[in-house]
Amino acid sequence: MSAIAGSYGYIAPEYAYTLKVEEKSDVYSFGVNLLELVTGRKPVGEFGDGVDIVQWVRKMTDGNMEGVVQILDPRLLTVPIHEVMHLFYVGMLWVEEQAVERLTMREVVQMLTELPKSPNSKSGDGDSTATVAATTVDLPPSPVV
Repeated sequence: MSAIAGSYGYIAPEYAYTLKVEEKSDVYSFGVNLLELVTGRKPVGEFGDGVDIVQWVRKMTDGNMEGVVQILDPRLLTVPIHEVMHLFYVGMLWVEEQAVERLTMREVVQMLTELPKSPNSKSGDGDSTATVAATTVDLPPSPVV
């Protein structure tokens, strides 16, 4: 008899079916962690039967900035919006349904260390006055690696 090892909500979809752990399974779990940080919610238990944070985020945001802003943790209201949006989109790349679509851990580290500059920054120093509380920037495209 086979058993799934891991915590519900963090388990990559392919692991639940194949019981094979790969690097991309860890990337999925890491993405769930990031979505927890950005939304301030637990991975399961708050969204209805059988719905986890990944499914909920996809449904609530539908890829638009207004949806993303609605689900953000209120404690992030003072964080520059371009930083929060970067983390959100990176997290969504990590929780792609298909493992082949997910990033490698090397790419994950690269994306986290390369925080984009603020679109409102005139001096190029990355400083921004636009925060989550005052969202006035357009929805950036999803990061491509």
